[in-house]
Amino acid sequence: MKIVKSLSVCITLVLVVMSCQLNEEVEKVDSTISVNEQIAKDISVLEFQKLISENSIILDVRTADEYNAGHLEDAVNIDFFSTNFMDDVLELNKSKTLLIHCASGGRSSKAMSKLTGKGFNTMYNMLGGFGAWKNNNLPSVK
Repeated sequence: MKIVKSLSVCITLVLVVMSCQLNEEVEKVDSTISVNEQIAKDISVLEFQKLISENSIILDVRTADEYNAGHLEDAVNIDFFSTNFMDDVLELNKSKTLLIHCASGGRSSKAMSKLTGKGFNTMYNMLGGFGAWKNNNLPSVK
């Protein structure tokens, strides 16, 4: 009877230790997943405006003529239709949040899709584009 009791205690201890180790491994996997997650999301003009900071890059993917007619302050203009579009965008600081917009939201949405998996962890597309920005009477420069 003592042998059965001792064996039962040993098995219980082994199971407890294995369970603790398994929980530690699951926590390691979970933290790795959250670190590697990418955010690529469509947001409203007002949400976009709130995200503008020193930790973000405003990427205007309109043509040079569109950009010169009016743009967001400090925006980087890289024409979506340019043959160098991907090369130029991939030179931007990938540790910053990428805030993408165009005239109405179509090109910027396509740009965000093209950039998915290219090293930018956080990207937002402004729904309605620069037109929606202007319709909300938000500031722009020429």
